[in-house]
Order: sequence, then C-alpha cells, then structure tokens
Amino acid sequence: MREKFRCHPSIILENISGIFIFLILLTISSYDDIAVLLTEGGVIIIMSILVLLSFIIIYNILIWYKTYISIEENTIIIKRNTIVSNENTYGIKNISSINLDQNVFERMIGTYKVKIDTDSLSTANDTDIEIVFSKEKAYEFKKNILGLMNMEKSKSIDNENKGISCDAELDFMKDDDIEYDLVYSTKDIIKHCLYSLQVRLIIFYLVVFLFTTEVLKELEGISSIGLSVIPIGIGILQPLIGNLLKYHKFSIKRLEDRLYISYGMFKKRKYTVPVNRINAINIKQSTISRIFKRYSVDIVTIGVGDDVSEGSKILLSSNREDFIKNIKILLPEISLGDDIALQKESKKSLIIRFFNITIYMTILGIVLYFITRLNYKIPYVFILGLVIFLGGLLIFYMIYITRGIYLGEDKLIISFGVFTKKISIIKYKKIQYMNVHKTPISSKLNLCNGKIYILASLGNDMRAIGYYDEDLFEKLGKKIISN
Repeated sequence: MREKFRCHPSIILENISGIFIFLILLTISSYDDIAVLLTEGGVIIIMSILVLLSFIIIYNILIWYKTYISIEENTIIIKRNTIVSNENTYGIKNISSINLDQNVFERMIGTYKVKIDTDSLSTANDTDIEIVFSKEKAYEFKKNILGLMNMEKSKSIDNENKGISCDAELDFMKDDDIEYDLVYSTKDIIKHCLYSLQVRLIIFYLVVFLFTTEVLKELEGISSIGLSVIPIGIGILQPLIGNLLKYHKFSIKRLEDRLYISYGMFKKRKYTVPVNRINAINIKQSTISRIFKRYSVDIVTIGVGDDVSEGSKILLSSNREDFIKNIKILLPEISLGDDIALQKESKKSLIIRFFNITIYMTILGIVLYFITRLNYKIPYVFILGLVIFLGGLLIFYMIYITRGIYLGEDKLIISFGVFTKKISIIKYKKIQYMNVHKTPISSKLNLCNGKIYILASLGNDMRAIGYYDEDLFEKLGKKIISN
C-alpha cells in the first residue's frame, strides 16, 4: 500500500512542552525581576521572546504538517518536505522490534508512541523510529508492520523466525484477557528495589550524613541530625520509589517465539521481544543480593533497554529456586544445569594487578609529595594514601574472585564485576568479534586479556574476559568461527 499519513498532532505539544515548562518555572522564580523589567521599558525584550516562541511553534507545526509516513511493499518511508527535503527508508526485514510506549500526557489524550528498532551496530544505541499515533491507528500500524515482517520471515530458510501471530500481538497491546506467565505483586517489586540497592550509594549518603551533621553541630535551635537525614533519605528513597513506579504491575509472558513484557505506572511500556533477537542474557546480583543469594535477569537486544529511561528486565529479584524455575518458563533454550562450572581466572593475574596498583601508587605518591610541600599535615596525607592503596587492593581482589568463564557447546558464559556481580550468557553466533591482547608482563606469564563484542547499545556491547591462558582464547576463537 502507499497511503500517506502524519503523526498525531499532539507530537507538537510534546516537542515544545519542555521550553514552555522552563519559561513558566523561570517566570515564577523571577517574577519580581520581570515586573521591574516591564516597568523600566523592557517591553521590547519581552516581545522578542514572544516572537521567538511563536517562531518555534510555527516551525514545529510546519515540520508536523510536512512530514509523512508511508508503507510501500517491504519498506517504511518517512519523508519531510520542509526547507531541506529529507527521506528515510527502512527495510522491513531489518526491523528487530516494534513496541509501544505511553507517558502520562499520551495516556490522558489517548495516543501511543510507536518505537521501531533495526538491527544495526551503528544505530544500536538509539531507537531508530519514533512515531505518535492515536490508540486505534497505533494498533493498525503495528498490525500492518507485523504482517509484513511475517511475510519476510516466511521467505527465510531459518525456521526459527517463523510462526508469529499478529492476533496474539494485538491481544497483548490491548490487554484483552491476557494470562501472563509471571505477574509481580507490589510486595515482590518492593523486595526487588531493596535487594537492588547499591552499597556504594548507601556509603556515599552516609558520608554526606556525617559531614552535614558536623557542619550543623554549631547551629543553635536546629536539629542537626534531623536536617542531615534529609539528603540521605531523599538519595536512598529516590531510586526505591523510582523503580517501584517503573516496574508497577510487571508482567511477562512467553508465547511461541516471543516474550511479551508490560509494566509501568505513569509511563506504561509494552514490549514484544523475539527470542531469536536476544543477543545476551545477564544474571545480575548487587552486593546485597549476593549476600542473600537473590538473582535478577535482564536481556540484551536492540529496542529494549537502548534508552536510559527504558528497562530490559525479564525477571525481578528472586531466590535461586524461583529464578531457575522462571527462566525455564521464559527461555527454555538456555540450559542452566548444575553441571556448569565456571573456570576461575588464573591466580597469576594477581601478579599483574599488584604491578598495576604499584604503578598507580607511585604516581599518587609523587602527587602527595607535592601536596605535603604545600604545608598539609603529613599524617593526614599518609592516611589518605594508605586508604587508597588498601581500597585498590580490595577492588582488585573482588575483581579476581568474581571473574569466571565457561565454554559450552553453543554458548559462552562470563562472570564479571566488582561488588556487583554479573553473569552473561551469550550464544557464539551472537558474538560480533573478539579482541585479545597481551602486555609485557602478561606475555611473560603466558596470559592473555580478552574482550568480546555483541550487538547492543553503547556501553553494553562489550564483555571483558580477564586474564587466562592462551589456549582458552584459541578454543574460544574456534568456537566463534565454527558457529
């Protein structure tokens, strides 16, 4: 078909709302200054600002009016005929996912943001297409795209890409009597938020608490402890409340070869993830989770988790028994038997890390020497250097005990992290490339340090393997090539 259509006009308000909110807040905070400006002949400045705002509004209206979306055979075309003509063409066969988002404003007026992502390493960090439609038009648009995707996949000789139901997609979008495999209660989500707390965040706000208390000790008539609790309370509660709202009514279902994920209170998200598009699975344990043996799981795939506001969770925090049971329901393709034993990093890597920290401390010692010459008290400088040295040793030791690797028949398992532990499960065929290098010291110890790269958003595309014998990297290279 070649029908042309525009986004919902509400996209104009969404695009300019940030500017108006800023001006309103600025007006409220600087009301007296603006009043003085008006009385002193500042009308020209005010009028100039209003003209600029009018230009911005007219420009956004023009962009909306002159931008058309059309579906032509096996492509999506977005064409803009403004001052500069621009046309983007997206092949249906390259689409990795098509999902729906709703923020508070969109829920009020009944629109959806349709997000389309493509399989591309260069654009993996961003959602490629975002279109705002009314609810009915969003359903129709997604149904048409899914139908074309199915037609493209039916041409493929890869049978694992076949058999996706458009009706199941529409039921999921409309929540018509969907029976999810997993539905997390508010109690479960609160537990997840608590177990996911970062220890470094708690330590940071504890330092803020102690510092603020010391500063306020000399203030009379003010409860120093009460005031110092405010920053630490806000700092810790913010991620707790944020995640509680973000993962509200977190639900997930496995149907055929797709995962259906729905969650969110103010911003409602509905994601559909083809299993064959999942490039890695991350099992995550924060420091608190490691103590209480709790596990959460997120996935690496284009279209989910690319944006900082998005999540990529498929399992919230749970004990080992529930974790294994639920992962078998959602991803039975991933075998996590008790026979999997991660190979620890070579003990000789401790020599390399000790050498590294020695270099760092030498540089720090030179810096501290010049600091002492500025008449700082030597004992305090010495204590600071000792704390940094011991902290560095602790971090390097935690890296060592967290590292691990397993070379399976069709998948690679890597364990890494410092205080937070992550275990990545990656199919060999999903690895884009591998980088292996040596330093003069590691070469003497017959060790290599490696990294693998997968198709993912920037910052989540690399996995460091650590220091292992050269033979292990040769075996890994052969498995990547053979797959």
